[in-house]
Order: sequence, then C-alpha cells, then structure tokens
Amino acid sequence: MTAGRRISFEQRETYWRMRGKGYSQPESAAKAGFSKGTACKLERERNQRIPKVDPVHIGDPILPDNLNEFASRAYDDFGYFQRRYFGRIPYYWQTQAAEKVVELLASPHKEFLVVNCPPGVGKSTLFTHDIPAWLTVRNRQIRGMIGSVTTATATRYTDQLRRTLARTLPQKNADEEISKGLALDAETTLAADFGRFKSIGDMWTRESFVVQQFGDMGLIAEKEPTWSAYGQDAGYIGQRFNFVIWDDLVDPKKQRTLEAKELLQDYWDDVSEPRLEPGGLLVLQGQRFASDDLYRYCLDKVVGEDMDYDTGELIGRTPKYHHVLYKAHYEERCSGADSHRRGAKAYPVGCLLSPERLPWREISGLMANRSERFEVVYQQQDSDPASVLVPKAWIFGDGHHPGCLDTERDRLEIPKNLAGDLVSVMTVDPSPTKFWAVEWWLYQPLTEYRYLIDLVKAPMEAGDFLDYNPATGKFTGLLEDWVQTSGDLGAPITHVIVEDNAAQRFLLQYQTVQQWMALRSVEILPHSTHRNKSDPEFGVETIAQHYQFGRVRLPYRRNSAGWVASTKLIDEVTHYPFGRTDDATMAHWFLEWNLPRIYSPTEAEGRTWVPSWAADVPDLAKRPGVESGAMAMMARAGYR
Repeated sequence: MTAGRRISFEQRETYWRMRGKGYSQPESAAKAGFSKGTACKLERERNQRIPKVDPVHIGDPILPDNLNEFASRAYDDFGYFQRRYFGRIPYYWQTQAAEKVVELLASPHKEFLVVNCPPGVGKSTLFTHDIPAWLTVRNRQIRGMIGSVTTATATRYTDQLRRTLARTLPQKNADEEISKGLALDAETTLAADFGRFKSIGDMWTRESFVVQQFGDMGLIAEKEPTWSAYGQDAGYIGQRFNFVIWDDLVDPKKQRTLEAKELLQDYWDDVSEPRLEPGGLLVLQGQRFASDDLYRYCLDKVVGEDMDYDTGELIGRTPKYHHVLYKAHYEERCSGADSHRRGAKAYPVGCLLSPERLPWREISGLMANRSERFEVVYQQQDSDPASVLVPKAWIFGDGHHPGCLDTERDRLEIPKNLAGDLVSVMTVDPSPTKFWAVEWWLYQPLTEYRYLIDLVKAPMEAGDFLDYNPATGKFTGLLEDWVQTSGDLGAPITHVIVEDNAAQRFLLQYQTVQQWMALRSVEILPHSTHRNKSDPEFGVETIAQHYQFGRVRLPYRRNSAGWVASTKLIDEVTHYPFGRTDDATMAHWFLEWNLPRIYSPTEAEGRTWVPSWAADVPDLAKRPGVESGAMAMMARAGYR
C-alpha cells in the first residue's frame, strides 16, 4: 500500500505544511506523527506522479448507495471533497459557504444569495469550480449556469469544470504551492470515485455540456445542459436553470456613473433573476466596491411587507436575498501579534480569513495606505465607518453616545409632555423625475431636540404634493394632508422648506399654491442647495453633531411604519457621501440651515436666540474684523 493509504489526510497536510516552512523530512514527519520511512514514501510518490486510477477503465456512474467509504464521505463533507479531489487545504469559510448553497438549494422556493468576500482568497475558484463540481456529484440532473462579465471568462470557468469532471489522472498541484503549504496533491479523481461524467451521445463543449446520467435514466430530456456559460455581453439568456452563479459581475471600470449602475440593475432585474426555476438558487458573489453597487441593490430588495390589515400595522419586511459576508480581518478575534504570525490559525479560530493567501503584512499595508478602500473591498462594508457623515453608533447608541431612537414612538405620534415653544416644519427635496424626500420635523428649542414625525420617500409629481380640484373646491395632496394632520395633533406646520430650483418649477409658480399659502397661513421658503451644500460652516456636515449627541429623535417602534420611515433616513446619513441617494439627508439639512430664519425669540438680555450648536464663540466674536459662524448665519437671515 502507498503511504497515502496508511496515514490520514490531516497528517499529510501537516507534513507538507512543515516542509513548506523549511523543516527537514524527519522533523516534518515527527510533527505529522509518522515515521521517516513513511515520509520518504510520500516524497517519492509525489515526485514520481504515481497514477492512482487506471485512465482506461472509468466505469459507469455509481449510485450514491454504492459509493466507497471515501466517496461517501466526500459526498457529504465539502472540505474533505476539496482535499481528496483537488488537493486544496480547505478553510472554514469555504465549507460554510458550500453548505449554505446546499441548504438553500433544498428549499422548495426560489432562493437568492449574495456572497461578499475579499479578493485574493480563492472565491472565484470556489464558486465557479469547487462548489459546482460538488453539486454535480450530488445531483447529475442539475441545470446550472456560470455567469460573468464576459462570455469568454464564463467559458473558461465551464471548461475548467468540464476538464475536472473528465479527468482520469489525479491533479498534481504546483510544487511552489505545496512547498508554501497552500496545496497538496489530489488523492484521486472524481470519475474514479463516482463513475464517468463525460457523456456518451450528448453535448460536451467548452461553453456547455451534459454529464453522463445513471444507466436507468438515459439522456437528459430537458433542453438545458448540465452546465452553461453566459456573459453579460451575450445579450438575452433564453434558458432557465435551477442553479445560477454570477461571479464578479460588478466591474468598477464600468460602474463609474449612475447611468451605468442603473443599466446593470436593469439587466439584473430583466435578464438574470427571471432565469431561475422554482425551487432554484441564484448566487451573486464578489467583493464590494461601493455603497451603491449591485450587491447593495440586491440586499435592499424585499419579498414583500407583512401587514396586519385590521390595524394597518406593519409587522415586518422579508429580505429577498440571503447574505453571507466574509472579512479579510476580524478585529473581535484579534489577539495581537500571535494572531498575525505565519502559520497562525485562520478564521474562525484566528482573526485572518486566509493567513496564507492574504497575510497580515499585506492587510496592514492596505489599512495604512487606503483605509477607506480597505473597509469596502476587503471588509465588505458599505463604506469606511470613520469617513461617513454619521457613524451607526451615534444612531443606535453605545457606551459613549446616547443614540437617537424613540423605540416606543411610531410615525405621526407627538411626544408627550413637551414644554416650551415648538416649531413644526416640513422639508422637501423634490425631483422632477425621481424620488422626493418629504419630512415633517418638530423642533423644541428648550431641549434642542428635533423630533422626526413622518418621512415619505417616493416618486411624486407636483399634483401628488399639492393640487386643487375646482369641482369640489378642495385642496389635495401630501402637503394638504400633513398640514391638516398637524393641526389635529396640536402641532400645526407653519413653514415648508423646499429646494429652491424645484420650488420655482413645481410650486411657487402656481397661483393655486399662492392661494393655499394664504388660506393655511403656511409660508413656503426656498432653499438654495448648490450654493450652500459645501459651506464649511453651514453645509451638510453640520447636521452630524445633532446625531452624535442624541438631539435627533427618530420614531423606531419595532416593525412599525415609523421604523420603516426612520430606516430610510438612517441608511442615508450613515452612508453619506458614499450612498446611492441623499434626498432624506438633504431634507434634514434644510431644517438646520433655516432654523434661525424660522424661530428667533429674544432672551431677557435682548440678545437674539441662536441654537447652541451654532452659538457664537465670545472670544472670537470680540476680535476686530472677525465674524463668527453664528453671527454670519444671523446676518444672512436678516437679524442684527
């Protein structure tokens, strides 16, 4: 018997890893737990490339119940499958991802999965070769598609899979890979353990092929092959599949404009998703590139909203896509230098996802030189938490921040027992072609709390916002509804702040709006976004401190309509300026910029009231020729 039959795969793995680190044969053998003689046989076996399968005698497909003990184990154990047939040294995350795929494929429903993983750890090989090979072994009737940006790339993937299934000699990996402890030699072939895969009488090309079925099943009756290759450049995909994998579909070079991103989203909705059969699984995998990339677009999709139709209460929203995320470095598992040394344990025991392929030296350099890109591309975050307008900890609270969530309050609920003056304001960031963001805020000068009462983010036309019906003599639209509701709740809206260009185009030019303002005693104020947005003292960044100190109060009763509304604002401010949209963020900023114009009571000393966040610094104000930020704001608003 060969050395490989007398020792375990774990021992072989340990032996070759020690050899890769420069240890001698006796030292490596002692570490692996076998004799020097066994080590010599292992070395000789590898060098002589001893074939373990007779390439001439590949039998017919073997039914699962008739597999030998090694094939039976590989059928259920993906890590063992990788080692035995490909010579891989498996990682926990790879096994976990493969098992997740099998779990979702067993569902009777259509399932959708996003997998995000850093570059350089073998994710493409895993999803376009190893997992498809395992799925084929488990189900020869699978109809799978491997997709990529180009058909040429996808064809390379299917051709590699085709050659693996037809292989008659065990795979021998590169000596350099083995010496570095990155791979082993394969023990045998798939065909030797499971029977012939290369079909007799069916298609067997690089672009698509059908594997040999069990003897009593004959040829495939469906028109789709076992595996097909498709690229985004191929146009319409006519077939349907029960397993689809799109690998690295997001090309950053082609995603630099909003139009390009929307075209990819349309392609995904119109071409990719509809190709899935009932009970099938679609996987989109790759590394993140931006907070508004295709992965985020898919993760934001929902199956639908569950609602109690008797009460109208929103019970919950079910995400359409499952999400599996792997980071290059797990800080919570980091124990310092020992976690980063060569030979350190991989995640989940250690802090590195792949210490050999993505070592700490490379990671630390990425963190030091391009921290923002590291957080996105290697940590799979929407953006670097340190570079966004509002960190999530300010919203949800931690040991240093009070948080901004009113967990017992829903939309259109006025907080109880509010003392002092109140300012009720509506802010609007409209668009002639896309989503409007409309917010209702209640400001309490005594505490400087800003209560979000309601938020609507939806496509609208001017008539949806405010319209007049001459036949009934009544105003209609969201503006009229909120003003009437605010009066009923005892907090009447007195001002509506609208982005000025859109206000001139959609609102202020209409006589109907002028009549409405006079009848409702509500003033519409235009706001100039482009002129003030980047102002270092009064720009969008000034709203961040209100979240930091908990002065923004958001309705967040779990699974309520208020929770849904607040989530839209939270998503934007925690991703700004990297998010897909910023309409809700802008609408909040309109409030902060215009507060001194809306509310300015005089204190006992005769001084004009100014919010504490914009308060003048006394020493600076006294310096000749220097005007503070707060004084400049008051001067712009017409106060002295």
